[in-house]
Amino acid sequence: MRVLHCPTDTGGNPWGLSRAERALGIHSDVMVRRGDSSRYPYDMDLRLRSGSWLARGLRVAQFLARAVREYDVFHFNWGMTILDYWHWDINYLELPLLKRLGKRIVMTFQGCDARMKTWSRTHFATSACTECDVSWCTERLDRIRLKRIKKIFAYADHVFALNPDLLHVLPGAEFLPYASIDPKEWKPAAKKETRAPYRTRPFQVLHFPTNRAIKGTRYVEQACARLQREGCPVELHIVENVPHMRMRELIEQADVVVDQLLIGWYGALAVEAMALKKPVLCYLRDEDLKRFVPFHDQIPIVRTTKETLAEDIRALLTEAGNMEQLGHAAQQFVQCHHDPLKIAQRTISVYQSVA
Repeated sequence: MRVLHCPTDTGGNPWGLSRAERALGIHSDVMVRRGDSSRYPYDMDLRLRSGSWLARGLRVAQFLARAVREYDVFHFNWGMTILDYWHWDINYLELPLLKRLGKRIVMTFQGCDARMKTWSRTHFATSACTECDVSWCTERLDRIRLKRIKKIFAYADHVFALNPDLLHVLPGAEFLPYASIDPKEWKPAAKKETRAPYRTRPFQVLHFPTNRAIKGTRYVEQACARLQREGCPVELHIVENVPHMRMRELIEQADVVVDQLLIGWYGALAVEAMALKKPVLCYLRDEDLKRFVPFHDQIPIVRTTKETLAEDIRALLTEAGNMEQLGHAAQQFVQCHHDPLKIAQRTISVYQSVA
């Protein structure tokens, strides 16, 4: 069985899953349409950032002709396929061909590829869609998303979602944990004896927004500014547009990581921080977790909100023992629920069941 993960490397999830599938004896590759060497790895890059329209189209056609000969399973991610053009509302052109050829089709949705802005604003009291500042994310785009989702379910043998809130609009899909890092490789560095305990230095708070409005960055800034005004020794570091491996070094230097405050779930960054024994604060939407996440009662994340973040950071600052317990529990949690080998066992089972 030969598996192709494509056409993006969003969050490093395709790569982590592919390497785990390889470790379990499956031929598994990752192709991206537009690679970025500063982010996540891949096996093949169609280089669709360069060349004329004709040259890019030829590269896509040549790759697809080869792929249908070489691969049995097409595992798409970010709600996209190879012949897929969002803004023109031209999508999933190769799916009828793959179906006729007997290929197995799996799709993973990861976020705003399926998240409905209008639906989320209506149904959730707290939502990233309420504060989203992406001008082209409109009701029209919601209609396109809905049409795309219907087409995927008409052709796909199985559908996964990495964010539980997406399952409200993906009936029949299955929740899948992030497989973006190998816990055996992401282990905390040895503590430096020269570093002072945080009771005698500023408490380092780290936040990595990919989109400030969606991640709730302004609430992180407000919470830390409030603590500073009140005399708490808090130092906020907001990090954007850095290479992925640089992020690991920055996480190691932090005391806590504040993840997402609006979406209702944690991101791949939180998994990385927990693997490095860092306490993570994040807004988790209880109704989504209880309905869709099997391990919802085991998540060792400090559950916070945009309103309570300042007090929750203050509590961590004053409880050194609790910090250590949280870090240890976080590392164990990642090893149990985000081990790519365990997740790959599930995806391989799906590939085999739809043969």
